Amino acid sequence: MKTNTIGERIAECRRNKGLTQFDLAELLCTKKATISAYENDKIDIKISILKDIAKLLDTSVSYLSDGESEASSCEEVMALFNNIKDDKLRRVAIEQMRVLANM
Repeated sequence: MKTNTIGERIAECRRNKGLTQFDLAELLCTKKATISAYENDKIDIKISILKDIAKLLDTSVSYLSDGESEASSCEEVMALFNNIKDDKLRRVAIEQMRVLANM
């Protein structure tokens, strides 16, 4: 099933985990109606809540927000890195990734 919105992706991931809206609401200490509103794109989701949802549903904020899987992100990073031919620039790129990962 193609999911085009944040709400649709949340619902898909929730169902894949075998959770009901009520279950997810309890895990997030909120109401089932709030989860329903998120899944139906009726209200905006704060990034902090989106992070919590992603963690509970074993997915990434990136996937929930724009549908991009972590695999495609990794493939893009590797392709970009492989395009760097200079060894010194490769080391700089690796160091920059380490800095970003620790932010």
